[in-house]
Amino acid sequence: MNERGIYDYDDIAPANDRVDILMVDDRQENLLALEAALASSEYCLVGKTSGEDALRHVLHSDLSRLALVLMDVHMPGMDGYETAMLMRERKELREVPIIFITATYKSKSNVKQGYLTGSIDYVFKPFDPDVLRWKVENFVRMHRYQRELKRKHALLQRRNLEIERVNQRLVEAERKLLQHQRVLEQTVEERTAQLRDANQEIYRSHRRFRTIFYTNPNLIAIRRLHDGKYLDVNNAWEKATGYGVERMNALRDEAIRIRTTESRESDSVQIEFTTRDGEQRFGLLSSQVLEVNEEACELIVITDISERVALQRHLNRLDRLNLIGEMAAGIAHEIRNPMTTIQGFLQIWRKSETPMSKEHIDLMLSELLRANTIITEYLSLAGNKTSHFDVLAVQELVDSLSPLLQAVAVMAEKQVEVRHDAADVWLRADANEMRQVILNLAKNGLEAMEPGGRLTIRTHADDGVAVIDVIDEGPGIPDEVLERLGTPFFTTKDHGTGLGLALCYSIMERHQGSIGVTSGPLGTMFSVRLPIVPKPESANASDEERGGNDE
Repeated sequence: MNERGIYDYDDIAPANDRVDILMVDDRQENLLALEAALASSEYCLVGKTSGEDALRHVLHSDLSRLALVLMDVHMPGMDGYETAMLMRERKELREVPIIFITATYKSKSNVKQGYLTGSIDYVFKPFDPDVLRWKVENFVRMHRYQRELKRKHALLQRRNLEIERVNQRLVEAERKLLQHQRVLEQTVEERTAQLRDANQEIYRSHRRFRTIFYTNPNLIAIRRLHDGKYLDVNNAWEKATGYGVERMNALRDEAIRIRTTESRESDSVQIEFTTRDGEQRFGLLSSQVLEVNEEACELIVITDISERVALQRHLNRLDRLNLIGEMAAGIAHEIRNPMTTIQGFLQIWRKSETPMSKEHIDLMLSELLRANTIITEYLSLAGNKTSHFDVLAVQELVDSLSPLLQAVAVMAEKQVEVRHDAADVWLRADANEMRQVILNLAKNGLEAMEPGGRLTIRTHADDGVAVIDVIDEGPGIPDEVLERLGTPFFTTKDHGTGLGLALCYSIMERHQGSIGVTSGPLGTMFSVRLPIVPKPESANASDEERGGNDE
């Protein structure tokens, strides 16, 4: 019994067993009031505005779900009394409770007539929603209880029939049991022999596993998944890390600190771990879920690759030294040429002791300027250069360079087209460095095309990344040249230094971005990619101010 004194039959009928409640009233507002008072996830409230509609509904609906009828007495056409009498003529509706709700028929004769026509209760308007709701809840519980009794009665009948059939089968089974008993005894003997052999094989397999586990040169450990407790570690694990199984369980995650150094793209992942002596070592970690003593466990295998990592670092250091040597040789070669020219003119001037012409002085100054340009661009490649990062609009960044590129293109009898496929895209970058990247790529594209060619600069967004594509209609870049793009002092131009693209790659590395290249016979596309950042609030405020000024 609950707090309102109503018996609960929820243990008989499930909570999600929805029932139908038919509401009949010619006024739509009365139906809405009933629906508001009785709204519940356990009821399916069906409203009808006349007795005829109610009768049609019960003719075509599942009456086993109908728990209650709320009927208005005074209705045009067929009133509530007549509707209730017609409903009672159907066998399936004789036990469905009917509650009359009226605002006018309040006399004793009216109430008596309501009960004579088969109603359970007679409620006057305005009614108390709580009282009505409690009544409805009790009738719904009674309906569910009766329906459950019917279901259990049918189930009991089926069970009785099943018991009779089972008894017959038991008699037959008892006869067959005697026949199978002898066969079973023979089978038991055979299975006992098989189990004896299987136990011996399991014992041998267990010995092999222990031998492999403890003598394996790789670091191996087994731990439970639900609490992370280590069940065992092999000798290599204890020797390499300095921790046995007791020490591992005492310190848990602090015993051996493992840090993943690469994303898991295969069965093994490279990790870095710290031993008990504080030594940093590297390994390849793989794991496998298995069952040990009916518990889910994890088999951890670490292959120590510390020596391989040290060798790789040594090779990388040699590669960097080799690159430094190549760059030094390139600088020496590029600067030696202008220095040789200046030295030659100075030697001629010293021997001839004649005043040097203006043309010779201008030539030497141009060579000095060229050497200074090479040194300046080389220094721009330094990774420790300080960048001033701001949140920039991609569209404004590209549009600010459009006039300069248009002027360069007109002088070379070529065209520049700027297209923005996505508006309001923002990124965090150094404005001057990003302009230098776009300008270098655009000038390279213009120089790669014949007169009449079109250079397209397109901006768009791709999965959280701002993309600036610089597309030319040149002959494309050969594969052997593509492999060396961005290498300092490598150039295919007659008067280039080979530092422009290298500077672009260096800038993008500082911005944690990238430059992609796609080339073919119809042209080349350089794609500058940087992460998109949210639009700053100051920009939103400026947009609102401009909108207000426009009004």
